Amino acid sequence: MTPHPAILIIDDDELFVASLADHLTESGYPVLQASTGTQGLELFEGQRPAIVLLDQELPDGKGLDICRRLLEMDPTVKTIFITAYATVRTAVDAMQAGAFNYLTKPFSIEELMISIQMALRSSRLEGQLKVHAYEKAQIQRHQRLVGSSRVMRDLHEQIALFAASDAAVLITGETGVGKTLLARIIHDLHGKRGAFLSVNCAAIPENLMETEYFGHEKGVFTGADARREGLFELADGGTLLLDEIGDVPFHLQAKLLATIEEGTVRRVGGRRSIPVDVRIIATTNRPLETAIQEQRFREDLYYRLAVVTLHIPPLRRRPEDIPELAAAFIQHFSNTPLHIPPAHMARLRTYPWRGNIRELRNVIERAVLLRRGDRIYPADLLFEVPRTSPEKAAPPGAVDAAAANHRLETVIDAHIQKVLKHTDGNKTQAAMRLGISLSTLKRRLKRAPKVGSK
Repeated sequence: MTPHPAILIIDDDELFVASLADHLTESGYPVLQASTGTQGLELFEGQRPAIVLLDQELPDGKGLDICRRLLEMDPTVKTIFITAYATVRTAVDAMQAGAFNYLTKPFSIEELMISIQMALRSSRLEGQLKVHAYEKAQIQRHQRLVGSSRVMRDLHEQIALFAASDAAVLITGETGVGKTLLARIIHDLHGKRGAFLSVNCAAIPENLMETEYFGHEKGVFTGADARREGLFELADGGTLLLDEIGDVPFHLQAKLLATIEEGTVRRVGGRRSIPVDVRIIATTNRPLETAIQEQRFREDLYYRLAVVTLHIPPLRRRPEDIPELAAAFIQHFSNTPLHIPPAHMARLRTYPWRGNIRELRNVIERAVLLRRGDRIYPADLLFEVPRTSPEKAAPPGAVDAAAANHRLETVIDAHIQKVLKHTDGNKTQAAMRLGISLSTLKRRLKRAPKVGSK
């Protein structure tokens, strides 16, 4: 059970304080007592209790002044005024000074306990909001378009022009360039949209796509033992990212188009249209124009999705962004400053990066794990793997590179396990010894044998 937080009582009525302290102590609350404002401020500064029960009239001053001092020391403290000198003006002044509540003597113990519980609940909610704000700041810190090349500056300018609109967006680019990240940034910049929901169109089995997108009614097919909302309903009021839209079967594209154009969705087996307000962002790593010519993608759906079109160039066409990206990944994966030797950085700039930013991220992460001192050597981890056709066997070089890559991963995993053994499985201590962030270590452990759970 979580222990109760401490409560400070500042009141010069010794009998009242003693009886109140006894009840609070029996209820599990640690209690601090002060008979003057000065003594109360000293106790608060040293102990930082979560709640202060404060009398308005004290031997050395007014409770209002003490309340303001308490809030200066800790804006999160919840102050509950308790006074026998109750007036409307005093109550208003107390609230304006930042008090959480105002009780008039005599009051019932039940009334006080309810006020304390409300104060604690308010503190918890404020704490959760701070955590969410911190997490959002962290997401925005790491989820940003990194790069100052001309093409990236142009992309930033385009985003600034329409991010606040509700227009549909089509994002094109090779696998790994950051299309999903860009979609999330567009959603966040809008500021007025609700949830961000993403679906990988290539990952949904074709026989489940219709019910996944549009939902279904109970009993419409075997196994439909309950009504289910589809992605459009779940994303109502927010943004729906259709990742790799080119993988949606042709026969479903007409219903998808109707849903987007009409702003309504009809569940499988349903008889009524349900209004939805969804901003659509779609991505593709293949030219949809070719799919249209080959009659694999509807032209009318293409134009409905491509109200705004953004293209993210492959990494090999903007090598000037690589140092900045590498630095961002080092900061993300390492808890200490690391440097890349110039020769290695030059090699990174000329490497083809067929996996684009995703591949660069992987190389930097492994280089951080294998660092020597305050330097990392990512160029040692690059493998030029030739592309092969299905009809041809992989060239020897490709096999050798894959084998070398496998051996490298084995070495990294073995090193991690060795450090974990020395820390008795404590992941936090292991991450500190490895010089990497805890999140990086946990991600690596998902692909390696697990040791400990501390």
